[in-house]
Amino acid sequence: MLTQLHILPSAFEEEDFYRINEVLSAQSAEDRPMTGSQFMKMMGVDPETAENSI
Repeated sequence: MLTQLHILPSAFEEEDFYRINEVLSAQSAEDRPMTGSQFMKMMGVDPETAENSI
C-alpha cells in the first residue's frame, strides 16, 4: 500500500487506521446500497410528502 498509494511511512503511522481501511474498502457509487429515500424516489414516491401523509 505504501508503494502503490505513494504514502510515506511516517504519514501512514500518524493516520487513523480504521479511517484508512474504510476509505480503501469503499465501493463505487453504483455498487453502494440505496438509502430509503433513494428507493422511494426510484418507486416514484416523494420522501418529503410521504412523511406527512401517514
